[in-house]
Amino acid sequence: MTGITRTARPSGRPLAARFADLMHAAWIGATGRMSRTVLAALGIALGVAAYVALSGIAASNQAALLARLDALGANLQVVSEGRDAAQQPIPLPEYAPETIARQPQVERVGVFDTAPESARIFKNEFVPKSNGNALALTVMRPGALDAVGARVAQGHGIDENNQHLPMAVLGSEAAYRLGVTEVGDRVLIDDAWYGVVGILAPVPQAQNLDSSVIVGSAQAKASHPDQAEAIGRISAIYVRTRPGNAETLRRMLAHAANLTGANVSVNASADLSEARNTTDDSLNTLGLMIGAIALVVGGMSIANMMIVTVMERRGEIGLRRALGATPGAIRMQFVTEAAMLSAFGGLAGVTLGAGAAFGFAIWAGQPAALEWGTLPAAWVAAVLVGALAGIYPASRAARLTPTEALRGE
Repeated sequence: MTGITRTARPSGRPLAARFADLMHAAWIGATGRMSRTVLAALGIALGVAAYVALSGIAASNQAALLARLDALGANLQVVSEGRDAAQQPIPLPEYAPETIARQPQVERVGVFDTAPESARIFKNEFVPKSNGNALALTVMRPGALDAVGARVAQGHGIDENNQHLPMAVLGSEAAYRLGVTEVGDRVLIDDAWYGVVGILAPVPQAQNLDSSVIVGSAQAKASHPDQAEAIGRISAIYVRTRPGNAETLRRMLAHAANLTGANVSVNASADLSEARNTTDDSLNTLGLMIGAIALVVGGMSIANMMIVTVMERRGEIGLRRALGATPGAIRMQFVTEAAMLSAFGGLAGVTLGAGAAFGFAIWAGQPAALEWGTLPAAWVAAVLVGALAGIYPASRAARLTPTEALRGE
């Protein structure tokens, strides 16, 4: 007949419908026997939980160890005056703290000025002036103690608001020698009374501060006007840096401290810095290996459970093949089931592992260093491992002919 146009029918079902059917079949297969589902999901859950928990515990231990190394001075550099060819000191420029602070790897900068000459420090005026107690007077600018990492055990430090007042912070050894046990006491510095506003805990990364009496730079200049110019000279700059190569950091700080290229002294504990970097790399590698092993164990559990599932469901597979299901459809169904079980187990494992990691950190008094960004990655890895583990059982199911499957049933 003329004038009649025939419209071709679609050759297949829409992709969305086929995907919905696949997910429905996988869901029925995965939840058909809850005991099997729970056991299969439990395997991957334990693997993921072990991965997350062990990674979190290792990260907490790593953070605590690195913090301890940093407290010992692994990331602390001390910039001081250099020497010329005649061994005469080369003063640090006044701009040195500012240019050093601009460097990308520098976190904090603390400045100590030159102390007055022949400063005498006593508990009171009754102590004979001929007695010596081997204490040093240290002059600091605000923020210097923070850069060093010194902790104030009692009281507070010296800041912008009180650096011009007759106040002193005592190192732990200085407080012991002077017989000062609490803040609010006072000491005599060059015949002038200073109130004790803070007592430091021992400072392993700057042990010279333990036997020091520390005063503000503005007060030191005001109390020694004849030496004000000398006191204004920078004695040392303590620089807290991010982890990195010790030699590279030393060269960077030396150049930033004196842009003219004059000699500058930069001292650091290279051994501690190298130990910190080595420890960090080793613990990172250990964490990755632990995670890989845990995921492999979980994947083997999924693979074993899926093989058992294929053997139990031979009749179902044969019936579906007899009704026209292709080997590819059977394969995709079982791979999807494995991925679905891994998704359930992975979610439970991430929750359990994160809880265990945080619980351990609280119990051990360590920082909780678990990175939240790794938890979704752990879940995705669990799903991928489960899908890969299901490939062999799925291929085995797809190879079954209807006759073989129904005969076995």
